[in-house]
Amino acid sequence: MTDENQFRLTRRRALGGIAAIGVASAAAGVGTSAFFSDQETFEDNSITAGEFGLTVEQKITDIDQDEIGPDETAWLDRGGAEPGYVVANAIKIEDAKPGDEYEFCWDITVEENPGYVALAADSNDKNGYEAENVDADDLWDVESNDDLTTIGEATEVEDVTLDGETIAEYESFEELLEELEDGEPLGAFDLEEGGEAKKKLCIELSIPTGVGNELQGAVLDWDLAFYAEQQRHNDGDGVANNAADALGGSDVE
Repeated sequence: MTDENQFRLTRRRALGGIAAIGVASAAAGVGTSAFFSDQETFEDNSITAGEFGLTVEQKITDIDQDEIGPDETAWLDRGGAEPGYVVANAIKIEDAKPGDEYEFCWDITVEENPGYVALAADSNDKNGYEAENVDADDLWDVESNDDLTTIGEATEVEDVTLDGETIAEYESFEELLEELEDGEPLGAFDLEEGGEAKKKLCIELSIPTGVGNELQGAVLDWDLAFYAEQQRHNDGDGVANNAADALGGSDVE
């Protein structure tokens, strides 16, 4: 596996705590797509670089909330900048409880020309006190607000896969989001029959049952950008940075 086809790898650690409490919800939505073209003209002729398209459709294939907590929809749509196109989506996880499991999957399609794709993310991870949802004085087994935890800290990353193959391991969801701040390449998308290249990215998360009241009231917003640029005249080295730069317009606060 080459560096351009995988996230940076780190060790995994166990998370622990006490008691279990709360309910969970997550946000998801529909896909968006767009195209751009580049054209140069000279006397009596024209040279067209060709069309290039990125389509990203999110599909949540498994959310285990014990049938408690409503699912909500909250999506953002961004415009792109040459030489690529970005599709950004916002996901919110709140009222999470120990034992919850999440699997977020995205169908990524590059069209018309081969391309490179990268993923970046911005996040806002607040414990219950920071989110103004709870105070340690109201919790019998939490001594101070400093002892409260965030969803990113408490949540384990079970797997990160591209077309079913594990491409990274992380100690926590917080670490994964920190890695994505600078962008991570998903590798080259070479066209298949029909002029498309398709891959599925999945992120599986779980909150250990050992986490307790310190998780109450925590809220996590994460805003994702999938950035693509043509392989033509590009080596793919800058696609991760471009994905991170594209998130400069993120609405996550």
